[in-house]
Amino acid sequence: MNSTANSHSVQAEALLTRVSLRTPARALARAVWVFAVLAGPVLLPMHSKTVLAAENIPAEPAKHVEQSVDVGAVSLVLGRAYVERGGLQDPDQKVSRQRLQAGDAVRVGDRLYTEAGGHVHVRFVDDALVSVRPSSTLDIVRYDYDAKNPSDSAVKFELSEGVARAISGQAAKSARQRFRLNTPIAAIGVRGTDFVVSADALSTRALVNEGSIVVAPFSSECSVEALGPCAADAVELTQNTLQAVEVN
Repeated sequence: MNSTANSHSVQAEALLTRVSLRTPARALARAVWVFAVLAGPVLLPMHSKTVLAAENIPAEPAKHVEQSVDVGAVSLVLGRAYVERGGLQDPDQKVSRQRLQAGDAVRVGDRLYTEAGGHVHVRFVDDALVSVRPSSTLDIVRYDYDAKNPSDSAVKFELSEGVARAISGQAAKSARQRFRLNTPIAAIGVRGTDFVVSADALSTRALVNEGSIVVAPFSSECSVEALGPCAADAVELTQNTLQAVEVN
């Protein structure tokens, strides 16, 4: 992990383009702001049928990994970082909370969160890497890695606040249409990628260090529950571009 995203963010002060999204009535307030960092933004057509991303895959009865099965391990902790276990998938389950240390296992259904100054790195079973930055909360919603048939894998995260960096492992590389990172207002799909996302209740910003991602606001055509990138009103980002989806 490095500070590339932070230095790029400082350079992204000059606004180049504002693109209004054509969304359903309940999402008309959404707009996409695209900033240039080193190179200009790559925008996909604003019509769902012509966007290059595939339609998002509906939620399915899953072969979800049981919560007791480890899907990754903590490789680094700086400051205070915690795991909250139980309750994410089963609201009736008792929730436990413990401070994270290097070597601790992570599981489907875990909520990782950091205090100010806290930082945690996780390496998953398919060699994916995720860094959770200070004052952030990341849920591991789904991590079905099929080592024999990687194209059947499915991965889903939810960043409710803060900043996270994700470097794709074999699951996302082999099953790009079955990877999703949700924020409070947007869905992010990947194309074999190293990217950084910053999110809160009103905005989502993403910087691509390598590869590309597809970002789209939630709507009737882009479901929170689905997998993969959304096609409706999507924008594709390549490395060295910064974009934000904002609710006015």
